[in-house]
Amino acid sequence: MAERAHEPNLSTAKLDLPDLGPQSILWQRFGDWRSLFAAVYAGVLQVTQRDISTSLIQESTFFDNEVARLVRSAFPIIRTVYEGEEVGAMIRDFHRDVKGKHDDGTRYHSLNPEVFYWAHVTFALMPFALAGNFSPRLSKREKEQLFQESRTWYSFYGVAEPKNAPQNYPEFEKYFADYVENHLHQSQVFKRSRIVRTLDTDPPLSQIPMWLWRPISPYIAKLLLWVTIGLFPPALRKKLGWEWSKADKVKFFLLSRSVRGIFAVLPRRVRMVGIAERAFRREGA
Repeated sequence: MAERAHEPNLSTAKLDLPDLGPQSILWQRFGDWRSLFAAVYAGVLQVTQRDISTSLIQESTFFDNEVARLVRSAFPIIRTVYEGEEVGAMIRDFHRDVKGKHDDGTRYHSLNPEVFYWAHVTFALMPFALAGNFSPRLSKREKEQLFQESRTWYSFYGVAEPKNAPQNYPEFEKYFADYVENHLHQSQVFKRSRIVRTLDTDPPLSQIPMWLWRPISPYIAKLLLWVTIGLFPPALRKKLGWEWSKADKVKFFLLSRSVRGIFAVLPRRVRMVGIAERAFRREGA
């Protein structure tokens, strides 16, 4: 794999893509607190990819506190959606030196477009995965619009789209299905993850006392992992060795529709995380 970032692809120039703002579907959905239900979903999609898994083992303290790492990673990603290129460039530059070798001697680099794009896709998939259960359904037109908005979002990083990058939503669906079939596996990070094994974890924030976090952490892990299994396509559940029963389907339906009903009556300032709400107010919306 190449060990350098490619120049931004002209096909992702912002003039060719929709602007992000208060009227965009991405703004309206990504910063919603319900995205928490898809946080582990995105995490598992990342750690089951070979290059990302190896980099986490070699380059980071991922296993010291997985929940804290998810939280630390989430906020810059959210900021990129609502603040744009400056934050995107910061995230890109943070990954410039994340590179190394696999056990078989082949090289990886986190700014290889195929790898960086997949990492982006794991987040871009979140509102699609939540639509129709925790969040309202998306029409065919809305799915296409949301996908194109996710391309605008990707352009903020200044990293090329890979040659096989989808250009429309139907291609995006095929890309995801192919990635599940041919590129994801039960990696070492997946097998060692305390979240995946629903074990105790340390608090995600230092402000949360251990006496409060410790009793509830296994239940939170079990809930988020169970929701993740429900959000995954059947082919990926099977590949990762997860079962999903008829009883699970019923409970998932009841939980997701209950959450959706509650959020339907909440004001935006309650529904949205602070980064998103401030962005809406900044734009006078």
